[in-house]
Amino acid sequence: MSAVRPWWGLTVLLGLLPVASLSIWSGWRVTDEFDVLVLLVLGGGYLHEVCGARQRVARLPLPVSVALDDLPRARWLLWMAWAGVWVTWAVSAYRGWLDAGGGTPDLLFGGYEGAGNVWRVAKSMVGLLLLAPWLHTLYRRDTQRTVDSVQSGILWSLGLVCALAVWERAVYIGLWDLRSDYRTTAWFWEMHVGGGAIDVFLALTAPFAWWSLWRARTPAQWAVAAMLLVVLVYVVITTYSRGLAGVFVGGSVLFWVLAGRLSSAQDRASSPWRVVAQRWLLVALVVEAMVMVGVGRFASDRLSQTSVDVESRWAHWQSMHRLLSRPVDWWWGIGQGRLPARHSTLASGPAMPGAVLWPAPPEVQSVRLQGPQSDPELVGRLALARRVPLQPVPNLVHLIVSAPLPASVRFQLCERHLLYELRCLSAEGVVQPGAARAYVWPLRGEGLTRLPGAAGHREGMAMLSVTQTNRVVDVLGWQIQNASDQGFLHHADFSQGFSGWFWVSTGYFRPWHADNLWMELWVERGLLGSLAHLILLSLILYWVYRRCFTGETWLLPILVGLVSCGILSCVISVTELPRLSFLSGVLLLISSFWGGVLHDRTA
Repeated sequence: MSAVRPWWGLTVLLGLLPVASLSIWSGWRVTDEFDVLVLLVLGGGYLHEVCGARQRVARLPLPVSVALDDLPRARWLLWMAWAGVWVTWAVSAYRGWLDAGGGTPDLLFGGYEGAGNVWRVAKSMVGLLLLAPWLHTLYRRDTQRTVDSVQSGILWSLGLVCALAVWERAVYIGLWDLRSDYRTTAWFWEMHVGGGAIDVFLALTAPFAWWSLWRARTPAQWAVAAMLLVVLVYVVITTYSRGLAGVFVGGSVLFWVLAGRLSSAQDRASSPWRVVAQRWLLVALVVEAMVMVGVGRFASDRLSQTSVDVESRWAHWQSMHRLLSRPVDWWWGIGQGRLPARHSTLASGPAMPGAVLWPAPPEVQSVRLQGPQSDPELVGRLALARRVPLQPVPNLVHLIVSAPLPASVRFQLCERHLLYELRCLSAEGVVQPGAARAYVWPLRGEGLTRLPGAAGHREGMAMLSVTQTNRVVDVLGWQIQNASDQGFLHHADFSQGFSGWFWVSTGYFRPWHADNLWMELWVERGLLGSLAHLILLSLILYWVYRRCFTGETWLLPILVGLVSCGILSCVISVTELPRLSFLSGVLLLISSFWGGVLHDRTA
């Protein structure tokens, strides 16, 4: 499709972004299905350019009225800032690879401590470098069509996330259960080690929902946009993210302030029905938010704990600052993707709750599961996991493991989407030292009888964790069998490598990210890298703001989204979330292109 209709390919690439990672089923963590989608779309797009494109790119003429003394200077500064970002990215990626040992990374199943994590963090910029020439070609050939494709793709992706969030809550916790601590994640599997993938995504894309409402020309279009906003408010609140809620409210106000100025500048008269409908919609959204926060005990508790969390994050940032112990690290950083490994080894840093070590020899069909080194509060926080079907009958687990020392382990079969366990069956025991053997334990718990309604579609996850400090076990596989010995309900081993296996962390995510984009950039890419990113963002915001008021009003949601994400990044990071890094990079890229419209310095 991308080869035949390249603009459709661009729409699909952005539209499928929230669902294109199937890591929880495939086990891919370093390179995932979204990377395959990027390569497919770009391969089709470049094939179209080479073989099928009859309309070749022509240089767009500068309008006569353009302020020629100002436009080239702004564009030169912008591309110099991009060059600074690319250079510091390349240097930090090389330094990260050397710091990880300089070996060949595992491009599918690598962990967060090895060279594979360098590629996982750096690959979004590689995707942008591959995308940029094709996107620029489409933009110069037909600016309006390219813009429409980007906006359509983002709106489709926003709708998908809202639908997935509603489905998740309906199935796993209940649509109207606002008292539990279940936080919506959608299909952002990167959050198995915490982070705020859904927060960043909604901060970037929520302004496009307001844009669709503002640009709606018929009552039907307006009604669809209004419905999307109602669901969006529900999703924002059920993430229980205070930062996201703040930038959503602030971004909404900023959008309508700027939209009002644009409407006045263009003398656009609103229809009477639109004015009345928008006022009632605003009232409905405010009432919806107040009712949900008031009813939801957890949301109000989160607000009351803000000061405590601020102190905790400040201590977290101080411990990360100690990673910059050498002048070269201060300027160039410790290397991309090295924060988890280096931070967890600090004496005052957050310890890892364990590790899953995939052996290098391909003939070894086992995996090593390691518990925390010394902190007893972290036992059981990290588990080797696999998706399994749920059965209501009593179950046994045949666990095939070995251990060099006696080790306590726990096996669980739970209703679980990603972060939160619901009903569980579990078994605990001690693995004795020696060769691998099978341990047969009954799974006990409240039972997994099928629930009525949407809850009947819950998926299961089998998890094995080490519940003792400074212990390891080698896992060869497991079999889940019904208690009447009538057959196996699930069989899992490593005969096909790590495919289908995953690992999850529960309630403890501090070692893996910085909770501050600017701090993370400083630590991993150095002061030069963080300044290059800050200068680029500042220049693009200035550039986009000017263009919004000189004819390119389509940039308004991008402007508000970048401002919202920039503010949210003070309490959240995005570099360790490749899909979100790619999306923000696409918005920065398309904002950097010049569309050939009139730029009047008096506007």
